[in-house]
Amino acid sequence: MRLKIFHRTTYSYSLPARSNINELRLAPEETQRQEPGPLEIRVNPDSSLQEARDLFGNLVHSFEVEEKHAKLEIIAESEVTTNSDAALPARAGQIELPKSPEFEDELVHEFLVDCTFVERNTEMWREAIDIRLNCEPTYGSIVEGLSNFIFDSCTYRDQVVHRMTSAAEVQQDKIGTCQDFAHLLLGYCRSLEIPARYVSGYLHDPGIDEGEQPEFIGAEATHAWVDVFVPQVGWVGIDPTNRCWINDHYVTVAFGRDYHDVAPVRGSLLGGGRRRSIDVEVAVKAL
Repeated sequence: MRLKIFHRTTYSYSLPARSNINELRLAPEETQRQEPGPLEIRVNPDSSLQEARDLFGNLVHSFEVEEKHAKLEIIAESEVTTNSDAALPARAGQIELPKSPEFEDELVHEFLVDCTFVERNTEMWREAIDIRLNCEPTYGSIVEGLSNFIFDSCTYRDQVVHRMTSAAEVQQDKIGTCQDFAHLLLGYCRSLEIPARYVSGYLHDPGIDEGEQPEFIGAEATHAWVDVFVPQVGWVGIDPTNRCWINDHYVTVAFGRDYHDVAPVRGSLLGGGRRRSIDVEVAVKAL
């Protein structure tokens, strides 16, 4: 599937801001599941962009607006061709999860530990164990069971600017955004010693694209889901917000331990006043 993505973020300040430094993770990555096409990022006030790779290999664009300004606008337009490999979840469903998994690849170990928004506790571990006992003893069945439990027991709230929620808070309150549900699934998976990483990106909704009723949850903003590492298979993506394995409607931008590692826009500034607002517009259309 060939997709075109439009992403605009607008910050407004009550007083002039300056020395506005930002990092952007807005570029679709090249993976086995997708091939990126043209990419254009524009910043107003005009500023030159620098490119680099972060510790996880994600493409990062950075810039600084030194002059005073009352508004900052960031527009990213990109194209990407995606595909779906239904065989990966099926293969994950054939690999048994041992009681004490061991992984030779050192790169997966950082996706087994706690981080900013994923701190495991006893209740999270117990809940994960209970869910595991009701599943077949394979990676695919257990991860799907954990994801389905989040879908069935938690209430989705629309993505608005809010304080990012930890996995423990989502587990207790059973309410959150796609980012929050991804954090909870990370906590469950890591409690069972399943390597799991946070993925940020976009979700194409055919219903919204055609001006009809949405077919997915959370497609009108940036989206988040989870990749789990399965021996002999590799990384396999699953979306607890929509109760499904990742397919060609999903566009991967960046991955990390949690949202803190891969925020689409992160920055700092001087001035700006106390009253600040942010407006985000995302549209994903099939070409």
